[in-house]
Amino acid sequence: MVAAKSGHFDVYDLLVRKGVDLSLVDDDKVDSLMLACEGGNPAIVKHLLSLKQFDVNKRGVHSMTAIMIATEKGNYDVFKLLLSEGADLSLLLRFNLNCLMLACKGGNVQIVKHLLSMKTFAINRRGGWHEETSIMMAAESGHFDVYALLVSEGAEVSPDIGDRGDCLMLACYGGNVSIVKHILSLKTFNVNRRSGLSNETPLMAAIMEGHFSIYTHLVSEGADLTVMNDYRTNMLMLACVGGNLSIVKHLLAMKIFDINSKGGPDNMSAVLFAAENGHSDVFDVLVSEGADLSGTQRYNKNCLMVACTSGNVNIVKHLLSTKLFDINERGGWNTATPVMMAARRGHYDVYHLLVTQGADLSLTDVDSQDILMVACKGGNLSIIKHLFSLKDIDVNRRGGHKRQTPIMLAAENGNVSVFDLLVSEGADLTLSDVDDRNCLMLACYGGNLSIVKHLLSLKTFDFNRRGGKYNQTPLMVASERQHHRVYALLVSEGADLSCLSGNPDRH
Repeated sequence: MVAAKSGHFDVYDLLVRKGVDLSLVDDDKVDSLMLACEGGNPAIVKHLLSLKQFDVNKRGVHSMTAIMIATEKGNYDVFKLLLSEGADLSLLLRFNLNCLMLACKGGNVQIVKHLLSMKTFAINRRGGWHEETSIMMAAESGHFDVYALLVSEGAEVSPDIGDRGDCLMLACYGGNVSIVKHILSLKTFNVNRRSGLSNETPLMAAIMEGHFSIYTHLVSEGADLTVMNDYRTNMLMLACVGGNLSIVKHLLAMKIFDINSKGGPDNMSAVLFAAENGHSDVFDVLVSEGADLSGTQRYNKNCLMVACTSGNVNIVKHLLSTKLFDINERGGWNTATPVMMAARRGHYDVYHLLVTQGADLSLTDVDSQDILMVACKGGNLSIIKHLFSLKDIDVNRRGGHKRQTPIMLAAENGNVSVFDLLVSEGADLTLSDVDDRNCLMLACYGGNLSIVKHLLSLKTFDFNRRGGKYNQTPLMVASERQHHRVYALLVSEGADLSCLSGNPDRH
């Protein structure tokens, strides 16, 4: 299935000759044909279709059919093969998203031409989560050839606003300057019009995405650099999110921004935005311009903590060299230390640097979670191995508001390598958390088949036992989370199916 998804025919062919089972599906009910349509190798797709064992219109993840997948991926040769086998182009996804819209996202102009030639698709129809037209989707995806084709076919480049803004706003996100220039040439769009979730302008969209050529064109067309969004985030702050150094330098050269002013949902300065997004070149320029590194964001999270969360080791090194920060200071909503934040995100280089600089690994956060627990969430095996090498880690210590042990966290997060290491270090698999969920229930939530298999092989778990907030069995948990292979394994082991009659979905 991996070979099919990657489009590697030689590997696929070898596996088929070795007897691989092509009828298997993954947890999202995605079969080999769907994966091959994503991979885009027509030889693999042709072979699978020749077997006559696949329903070409079967739906998988997000209710996508094989031809929808090929269309969205822009795989024209695969698209044609599926059509010849009777693939239905009239099917819809949720929110009335059709194949033409998917093709405009995918960007293959031949597929779009074919669909338009059928005369069955309303070119200006809205659909999708954000109620966009096909041309809005092409603009947002930055596909100029598709955009131009739609215009020639009569698509309306309308100033009407969808959830994410109008066509100009979406084109500024998409990053194709030719599309932006064409839209502005129509003289029907206000370059400073606000829309979107936080009341943004097109210039803000271009800056956040780091599109310098669009930024310069919008400025030349009169875009206002002084406005802020609803979170009081100014253009300089947004540029530090986008990370385009040329934009940042241009804004700083204008001398209209207070480099240390704060904005955004978390009340951050420009340098905090740069640290949070890991843009070390932008960070360095801000420092050279006098940015104040001592400021904090919401919950007293300082610049060092923010940088440890994002994982850019160069920024962390610079901050440590300033001697401005207490390496063991706590902050953030859970009052964690910088090394805990690095471990939680799995940033080994930052973790290692902090340890060499004297970070205290014995501290816990506000929920009594220690460094091993947060590292098990982060999933970096090198960090966890280092912690065990210290010989003073309690592998069965409880923490967090659910009073879970490290192995419970590994099971719940579906990290098999971390789980196996904890088992080898003597983790107790018999414990339950505060909601009476044991490791099997948590593993069924996480959905890792190898972990569930290991636990069932121990013959110590009652797989019909109930626990958790909703008093569920492991089978109910696997069903609700749509972990189909885990569900099938539990059924094969004799799990009671009668429990599912009263198991409404709780997503």
